[in-house]
Amino acid sequence: MSALAERTTTDTMFDTSVAAPVTWYSPAESLWVASTPTDYVGMVDLNHDGYVATDGEGHELGVFPTAYEAQQAVAAAVTPSSR
Repeated sequence: MSALAERTTTDTMFDTSVAAPVTWYSPAESLWVASTPTDYVGMVDLNHDGYVATDGEGHELGVFPTAYEAQQAVAAAVTPSSR
């Protein structure tokens, strides 16, 4: 598991394709919530299948073998309309 996924404090993942950074917060074990300074943009949660990435509108982006890969999928799904 990556250091980003292990932290329970706020972490920021910068993606050069979006203007605002995606900030990750872990309010509970095995749950990571993503936001920009203005919006909720998605989440990652761990279930029996793996790390499930969901965008800010509730659409599943996929199941990934690591939290980091799932977080990358959420960050990549951030569009100007979701900021």
